Amino acid sequence: MKMQIVAVALIAAAGVANADVVAYWNQNDNANALAGDGFGYVPGDFPMAADAGAGSWSLENFDASVDGNGLYTKVDSFSGTTLGALFGDSSGGSFSFIGDSNNGAMAVLSFDATNYTGITLDFARRGTSTGYTSVDVAWRDSGGALHSVGSINAAGTSTWVAYNFDFASALDGDSSAEIVISFDGASSASGNNRLDNVTISGTLVPTPGAFALLGLGGLAATRRRR
Repeated sequence: MKMQIVAVALIAAAGVANADVVAYWNQNDNANALAGDGFGYVPGDFPMAADAGAGSWSLENFDASVDGNGLYTKVDSFSGTTLGALFGDSSGGSFSFIGDSNNGAMAVLSFDATNYTGITLDFARRGTSTGYTSVDVAWRDSGGALHSVGSINAAGTSTWVAYNFDFASALDGDSSAEIVISFDGASSASGNNRLDNVTISGTLVPTPGAFALLGLGGLAATRRRR
């Protein structure tokens, strides 16, 4: 009896940690006293570690201009939303590229999917009428090629909207998985799109050690019945 209870407890610890959340960024820790609105980024903020799970958020092909305080001028954090937030997180901040100088800019989410299948991406988005009219979501293979799984082709609105993208089996078991979100179509220097509560999820596959423990639990139950 005692052996079986211990085995089941160890399986739970080894096999279902994080409830299938691979990586999650709530963008609520972007406070910067040097920013006029209280939120902002400096180059050292990237790569940005996930707030839950494990992952890294980096920027590519973007306008990296900074002001006299060292803050990015074309990458900013505006007010966020609770739409899609996990763990009861507050609205806090959000991530945004700004302006037509960032047409072609990319947010790159890197993570380890070794023990996951069926990867999906969820986020909330809003923007301005002159912001990015094309937001493409793709995975990047080891050769650097992008494979799109879907696009948002519409100017932003003042209302937050939730989006979901399914990568099917493309990233299953990939120890160096990358999701790339590309922005294009902004028509002014101030147009923007905000992203918030960016969540990568997957189905956690029990490790071989967990399967071994499962067998141990079954063996204990058999011995008890005998």
